[in-house]
Amino acid sequence: EPPRADGVPIFISNHLMNEALRCDRISLMHAGRVLASDTPAALQASRGAATLEDAFIDYLSEAAGTAGAPPTDAPAQPPTAAHNDRPPPWFSLGRLLGYAWRETLELRRDPIRLVFALLGSVLLMFMLGYGITLDVENLHFGVHDQDDSPESRAYVQTFSGSRYFIETPPVRSPADMERRMLTGELALVIDIPPRFGADLRSGRAPEVAIWVDGAMPFRGETIRGYAEGTHARFLSEMIRSRTGVSPDLLPTDIEVRYRYNQDFKSLYAMVPAVIPMLLIFIPAILMALGVVREKELGSITNLYVTPVSRLEFLLGKQLPYVAVSMFSFFALVAQAVWIFEVPLKGSLWLLSAAALPYVIATTGIGLLISTFTRSQIAALAGTAILTLLPTVQFSGLTEPVSGLEGAGYVIGQLWPASYFLTISRGEFTKALDFATVWPSLRALLIFGPVLIALSVMLLRKQED
Repeated sequence: EPPRADGVPIFISNHLMNEALRCDRISLMHAGRVLASDTPAALQASRGAATLEDAFIDYLSEAAGTAGAPPTDAPAQPPTAAHNDRPPPWFSLGRLLGYAWRETLELRRDPIRLVFALLGSVLLMFMLGYGITLDVENLHFGVHDQDDSPESRAYVQTFSGSRYFIETPPVRSPADMERRMLTGELALVIDIPPRFGADLRSGRAPEVAIWVDGAMPFRGETIRGYAEGTHARFLSEMIRSRTGVSPDLLPTDIEVRYRYNQDFKSLYAMVPAVIPMLLIFIPAILMALGVVREKELGSITNLYVTPVSRLEFLLGKQLPYVAVSMFSFFALVAQAVWIFEVPLKGSLWLLSAAALPYVIATTGIGLLISTFTRSQIAALAGTAILTLLPTVQFSGLTEPVSGLEGAGYVIGQLWPASYFLTISRGEFTKALDFATVWPSLRALLIFGPVLIALSVMLLRKQED
């Protein structure tokens, strides 16, 4: 009674006639075709049957072409729309929007999914934006100074005065150095030999050992470069203090300037790259769960017993998540500009125009995964793995796709995040124009229809 009083329609797929009698309106179906549609009493009266089951049998017999002449005492059957044998249109925008509205209502009534859909990307942006960085700074170093001369202290002061290094208590012995580097306390150790100062004053070239934590090769190479640059600066200042002349190390002076990211901060590169990652991770998961949830609850039967097509069903399920994903996109862009203070140098309109086909493609990935998974746990795990790993490894997050080789290069070329990452990072840092963005945008326009078409082909219209 409450749903009827509120004017809320409830669709029930049922095979029990005693329960069908309680419905306001029913449709009798056979072989995927609607035989008749009316109130239970009207269907019985139209066939002059004592029960609804007898009326259904009469409709089945008529559909099979074996129905006899109607009994003489049966009332004339009024012409109704139920006997319209014209097949339903192959595509109906009304049916599609009906499923979209139904999915929107389900999303609104599930607070956990709704909060995850609206705020999940924003919360992850805080963690990934600050957590994923290529900056190598604040490196703790220790000194094993076996000379303790003014020259050795000046050498150490050159390192401690750099913004890249932080000096820690002195290293007392090789065993102490080994222990502190094993625990990760020290990233670099400077071992100054005895007579370091005396050798410098006498014009000899003393050797200084610098030990670098090479457990992470990229970080280790960067630390090595910092150490070599600091060492060269010490030598230059020493020569200048003794001779009063700046040494000409090279016949040509090279001055390096960074374009698009003058401060050379990885934040300006990583924050625009995190946006494509989050827009493929969360929307794909939500989309896959939205379809698989229908399978677990059994409401997918509505697809099997109604004239709605697979395309209408999938697009209707997809539309609300595309809208939610676009909301997340604008929230992430605002977060990048106002919280992370990464300037958007390019066009917001162009970036938004690329985001729409991208989220259609990412939700299409969720649709595709949902067609061959039957549980929400499998959909969650499968979608997380199949979206996150290619995006992190092969989309150009830390290395351009053009620098990949073999299978990695192929995956990068076939993955939508690679193209939107190029657009996102380019609009934030380089202000790319439409002509430059168009090749990547064209690829994004292809991904969505292809993924949806594959999903339609793989989704079964009937149960096994």
